[in-house]
Amino acid sequence: MYNQYIFNAYTINPAEAGIRTYGTASFLHRWQWVGIDGAPSTTSMGIETSFRSNWGFGLNVINDKLGPETNQTVNLSVGYHISLTDKYKLAMGLNCVVNQRRLDANSFDNVWDPDDPDLQSINTLRPNMGGGLLVYSDHFFFGASLPRMAEYKTSDNQTNLALDQVRHLFVYTGRIFDMSEKIKLKPSVLMKVVGGAPVQFDLNGVVSFANLIDAGFNYRLGDGLGLLAGITVKERFIFNYAYEIPLTLIRNNSRQTHEVGVRYRFGKAHLENIQSPRFFN
Repeated sequence: MYNQYIFNAYTINPAEAGIRTYGTASFLHRWQWVGIDGAPSTTSMGIETSFRSNWGFGLNVINDKLGPETNQTVNLSVGYHISLTDKYKLAMGLNCVVNQRRLDANSFDNVWDPDDPDLQSINTLRPNMGGGLLVYSDHFFFGASLPRMAEYKTSDNQTNLALDQVRHLFVYTGRIFDMSEKIKLKPSVLMKVVGGAPVQFDLNGVVSFANLIDAGFNYRLGDGLGLLAGITVKERFIFNYAYEIPLTLIRNNSRQTHEVGVRYRFGKAHLENIQSPRFFN
């Protein structure tokens, strides 16, 4: 997972789609563990907007590369928003996912016998679907989502190689604190639950200055520590950068992970709504 998911929350929870009064188009690239051959890299492009007052739509395309494995995902999200009280709203979302995973066994180094049945390539195309809920106000949010409900174990009858897809449960919450008229503090925490793996926690803290400059940190418990920065240009363009230092043994080989992101706001939202307090949007 990349650090800047906090800027495009609909990628982990379809209920986030349509949360704002304007639309966004986004691009992000992540270079993980720079200097290590075959290290992970991620490219993400997406668009999200509201329509018909209470509805939202999001489309996200992701390309992941890890050594010989390539993972390409298209994710379509739809959200619906209703008022609970004068301050709080409830959003419900569904998403449809198509995922193609490929394992190129020919790219393995030091393979003695390329015809070994245990070292053959795998290419799969899998549909999936998920859902999520979100309760939010101008200064608070709580969300839970299961972006992929179906689980797959992909393997060939004649090979031991496998590409597994398992469920991911996300639960997150946060709050906006007005430190002054122009300074806002935005702490949040995210919990990720994956079968067969330890529960993972992300702690985030961002300070926003006059809705123009953002600075903060991301701490993935026991895994990595990162710094975030962003700047808004002419109210419509947002440029973000994140730097992460690994805290696991991989730090003996690489101490650098970089992310760059660009977002464009579109639509006819009023200027007072152009910087939503919701989830660093």
